Amino acid sequence: NAIRRCITNLVVNAKTHAQTVKVSAERRGGLVEINVDDDGPGIPDEEREAVFKPFYRLDSSRNPGTGGTGLGLSIARDLARGSGGDVTLADSSLGGLRATITLPV
Repeated sequence: NAIRRCITNLVVNAKTHAQTVKVSAERRGGLVEINVDDDGPGIPDEEREAVFKPFYRLDSSRNPGTGGTGLGLSIARDLARGSGGDVTLADSSLGGLRATITLPV
């Protein structure tokens, strides 16, 4: 299932860079929003679109021992868009990053 993989990619990414991860969902009209919040280092505003490019990594703010390839966010966005939705990034109330999947219901 594409949406399950999309959510899994975002949760795995958050768990890699944070201690606390919170997943929540809310229906807003004809859309559902799935939020993955974490308390990690976050991503600077100016880098938030770039991280969706395949193989792009923020090495200076990430743990080099994670072994990530820089594909998780790119794949998540592609999967969401293939289902008529999107993935966006913002600041989280936990102090790190919020990744939001928005999908039509």
